[in-house]
Amino acid sequence: MRLLAVDTSTLSCGVAVTDGEGLMSESLFTSRQTHSRHLLGMVEETLSRSGLSLGDLEGFSVTVGPGSFTGLRIGMSVVKGLAEVAGKPVVGISTLEALARGAALTGKTIVSMIDARKGEVYAALYKPDGKGGVVEVSPPEAVRPEDLPGRLTGEVLCIGTGAVTYREFFQNALKEKVFFAEEYDTIRPFVVAALAQEAFGRGEGMDAGALKPLYLRKSDAEIALELRNASKGHG
Repeated sequence: MRLLAVDTSTLSCGVAVTDGEGLMSESLFTSRQTHSRHLLGMVEETLSRSGLSLGDLEGFSVTVGPGSFTGLRIGMSVVKGLAEVAGKPVVGISTLEALARGAALTGKTIVSMIDARKGEVYAALYKPDGKGGVVEVSPPEAVRPEDLPGRLTGEVLCIGTGAVTYREFFQNALKEKVFFAEEYDTIRPFVVAALAQEAFGRGEGMDAGALKPLYLRKSDAEIALELRNASKGHG
């Protein structure tokens, strides 16, 4: 299946095109600028290097969270638009599963973490399935790093932007039981594509309009709006 995969959930912006045989082309760019400045150009470039046009694609995929609210909205908006124009189905992929899947061959229990700011991480626990995939042990949640070590047993591999931000804390808390590997801290779009190929194979493709983000907490804008409405209610 020829599909395009997009990830904009963190500071990295990634696009990959794969077919049933493997990776055709991949682009990965990390910047503190908004992904809206780069994403469409990256899609065009990646498709061009693949020798494909939008009409040649049979499906689309995008990471749906957890992650940056703004980043997720940009990626999902672009992919929804492309899928609607092409008239093709789309699947949403968990950012934390994509991170863990990239490190599956390490053989260690994986703590997949994205820095959620405000002293929290978005985290989930996975175990390799021995076949190159991962099995979810605990579901994605917004949690304080301090609450994680007590739940972990044996050796663990901490990966993702959350692991980068809180590396010193986990080293002190878990000592020789914790491992880090910076090559797995960034979501690779070809991994998103691989998960999407499997999802389409299970018949999970959907219309673009049905795609929903995975938000584990309210955005700052939503909180501010609730506070304003509450203040009006007491006025």
